[in-house]
Amino acid sequence: MNRLLPLGAAPVLLITVVGVSGCGGSDDPAPAQSATTVIRTVTEQPPEPTTTAPTSEAPPPASPRPSPPPPTTVVDAASVVRAYVAAINAQDYQRAWDLGGKNLSSSYAAFVDGFATTAYDSLHILRTTGDTVLVRLEAVQTDGTLRIFEGTYTVRGGTIVGADVHEVPGPSASSPYYENCDEAEAAGAAPLRPSDPGYGPHLDRDGDGVACEPYVP
Repeated sequence: MNRLLPLGAAPVLLITVVGVSGCGGSDDPAPAQSATTVIRTVTEQPPEPTTTAPTSEAPPPASPRPSPPPPTTVVDAASVVRAYVAAINAQDYQRAWDLGGKNLSSSYAAFVDGFATTAYDSLHILRTTGDTVLVRLEAVQTDGTLRIFEGTYTVRGGTIVGADVHEVPGPSASSPYYENCDEAEAAGAAPLRPSDPGYGPHLDRDGDGVACEPYVP
């Protein structure tokens, strides 16, 4: 007799019945002996396949961000002119040359020789318009005399690139200096003409030869 028994997910269990008989010396038939052998064939379930997750590739290294440019130092035109005159007063002619003297003279030697009789320069910034600086220079000479210069310096990129400065005739060491017309009026000197002590082109804004004249509406 065959029996079908389930065992998990295993296939058929095969049951085999084996009969054993023998002959004896007795007339009585020997009782039949039977043995039942149960053979179980177990087929194990195959292990579930393991799925290996695909290895994700490492992202490429991020490109370094470019460094921002260094900040640009902005130097106003008047400061450059002040530094230039200060270098001349300190007899640091190389610095004055670098600040723009190289654009005002044919050679370094000629530039230095131009200050051979100058003891000291007093700088007055009269007005700054864009890259143009209107100045008045009171140059004390080595012999004690005073020379007055007025004009403009043009500054670009932190360097003096041009100058239009001329000596103003007439004033002497005892001549008063007025920064503006308010000072001249307060001193009772206005209006001023070129022959008057204290006259300067920087006070004659309209260029008619009379400085600090009364305003007529």
